[in-house]
Amino acid sequence: MKLQDHRLLDAVCGEYIVGTLRGRARHRFETLLAREPRIALRLQELQGLVTPELARLPEVEPSPAVWRKLSATLELHRYRTPWHRQLRFWHAWAWTSTAALATVVAVQLLRPDMSTPNAPPIAELSGKEGIARVSAQLSADGRQLVLHAQRPVIAGPNQSYELWLIPAGEKPIAVAVLGSLDVSFPVPEAQRKLLRAGSALAVSTEPAGGSPTGQPTGTVILVGAIIG
Repeated sequence: MKLQDHRLLDAVCGEYIVGTLRGRARHRFETLLAREPRIALRLQELQGLVTPELARLPEVEPSPAVWRKLSATLELHRYRTPWHRQLRFWHAWAWTSTAALATVVAVQLLRPDMSTPNAPPIAELSGKEGIARVSAQLSADGRQLVLHAQRPVIAGPNQSYELWLIPAGEKPIAVAVLGSLDVSFPVPEAQRKLLRAGSALAVSTEPAGGSPTGQPTGTVILVGAIIG
């Protein structure tokens, strides 16, 4: 089951935005953000609904006198129903059930794959002050490249990170477009052969979706030599 095709994608994105998606489920979601552009795009769309102007609106609670006047004017007593027949009760029940199901789906879909332990790092990427160091390592079978940041590093809504492989004396080769720098992804065999001493890895900031030219166009924020 793919999260980008699941009907509860919006619910999982919502939990991520408000901060209730935590721990390993949040980490796995951030991994999928880097792998699945459709998930990242939907998250950006939902984040765009939360505008600064909306966040600054004050919450005002009407006084009891206002509620009593409205009730008397509209004769709301005629519409009172038992609690089990009230629509708001079922709305609350449906919301609670959906949230619980979304949490279960998130845990199942976002559960980390622990089947392939990682080998020692092949490179340590570092850059200007303020950017977390990132280690790069291959999975035990050598097919996956794993990036691990010292602290979360997530691209903004209008940008992406792009990982480059730089063989000695050659132009950079695009490896992956990333939404975060704590992620794992498959590497083609042709590129795996170049992950050797003398080459380097680098990360640049690019427009959303990656470099439009096939070469770095933004600032290179991290670089590290491959040690083996």
